[in-house]
Amino acid sequence: MFRTFGIALALSAAPAFGQASLGIRVPPEIGAAYGRLGKAMMAHDAAGVKGVWAEDFVVNSPNNEVLSRDQVIAVMESDFLDYKDFHKHIIFVSEKPEVTVIMGYDTMIPTKGPGAGKQVMRPFTDVWARRGGTWLLIARQATIAAAN
Repeated sequence: MFRTFGIALALSAAPAFGQASLGIRVPPEIGAAYGRLGKAMMAHDAAGVKGVWAEDFVVNSPNNEVLSRDQVIAVMESDFLDYKDFHKHIIFVSEKPEVTVIMGYDTMIPTKGPGAGKQVMRPFTDVWARRGGTWLLIARQATIAAAN
């Protein structure tokens, strides 16, 4: 049975907290990248996001659209991606020398878009690749599973 491991992401005005998990280890470089990404998303900082997402990054987004990095950044810059009470729960990590897959779920309250104003549980799968000595997020699947 997995317990959750929380990474404090600054994706909202409220800090994100999680529970440490037994047996789940997030590579420190990727954990730091999640932190940088959260801060960049909160600040609507496109350059910061580009520092974590690969140029060919794609996401199957919560509104069930496949979007490129630039499309997501355009949505972010239009002030559409805002969350409060954001928590990341990591339940699975598979490390390989050049690729790491991380699975889990996020809980948050979006202020806009799908599930706005409701607590949302959003399962995710993140695929990280080592490129040029740096871990970059190359693909993400995130779909809303429940909104209360």
